[in-house]
Amino acid sequence: MWFRNLCVYQLADAFSLDAARLEDRLSAGIFHPVGGHDPESRGWVPPLESGGEQLVHASGQRLMVCLQTETRVLPPAVVRENVDARVAEREESMGRPLGRREKARLKEEVTLDLLPRAFTRSKRSYAYLDLEGRWLVVDAAGWREAELLTDDLRALLGSLPIRPLQTESAPHQVMTEWLAHDRFPSDIEPGEEAVFEDPGTEGAEVRCKRQDLRSGEIRGHIKAGKRVRRLALTWDGRIDAVLDSDLSIKRLRFTDVVQSDADDREAETAAERFDADFAIMTGELARFLPRLIAWFG
Repeated sequence: MWFRNLCVYQLADAFSLDAARLEDRLSAGIFHPVGGHDPESRGWVPPLESGGEQLVHASGQRLMVCLQTETRVLPPAVVRENVDARVAEREESMGRPLGRREKARLKEEVTLDLLPRAFTRSKRSYAYLDLEGRWLVVDAAGWREAELLTDDLRALLGSLPIRPLQTESAPHQVMTEWLAHDRFPSDIEPGEEAVFEDPGTEGAEVRCKRQDLRSGEIRGHIKAGKRVRRLALTWDGRIDAVLDSDLSIKRLRFTDVVQSDADDREAETAAERFDADFAIMTGELARFLPRLIAWFG
């Protein structure tokens, strides 16, 4: 249940919602297994995977949802092999080579024939609305992936006034200054990983792992004109993460201090454990996200 990545949106103050209304709207888009000739199916499922019945898991003003995607997987090599065989068969019977459009139609036919026999792959994407803090938090490694969930949610709700986090200062500039002057906010400790990019050369980057980010070697990259694109950090001894300059968060991990709080809560069932973990996680993020905004203005 613990989120591993974060794409965070700010929710408009005028927007209101409750668990019952959200449950009702999501029921119109409930997940159905992918059909035999369909490449993909998406829909909403209970966040509690085993034994869950509600499409919305509520903890106070925080509402968790889960979008399940099931995709039929056709390896390109298998499609190509079948297309080549069918093209050869058709050319032999017609006594002439096939044109490009004819081959394209054959590829569509082959794909439709193979889809019902293709194996499927499922993925569950989680998000929660914090109606008090005015956040929508998606467990996604990038904004494009997060938008699949937010677009589906908006389609069912009719309106979802959100925007990705916005700050006054450019995050890459602020993070570069942190390292250049070894001056970090009091609740941040730099990790041992960073990615530097050269703004003057597209695709040029330096990746540092298991490095002392306070060393002269690291400052040398900055003096050479490079800027920070990703930075590993620890916040308040409670959260480890890699912060991207687009304000997405990768490899989120709650430290042993937080995990021990979760372990101290007695839970007799999986549902109680899920509820307790959700409350702890969202409580930590409710403190962390305002600090994230404050770092960059």
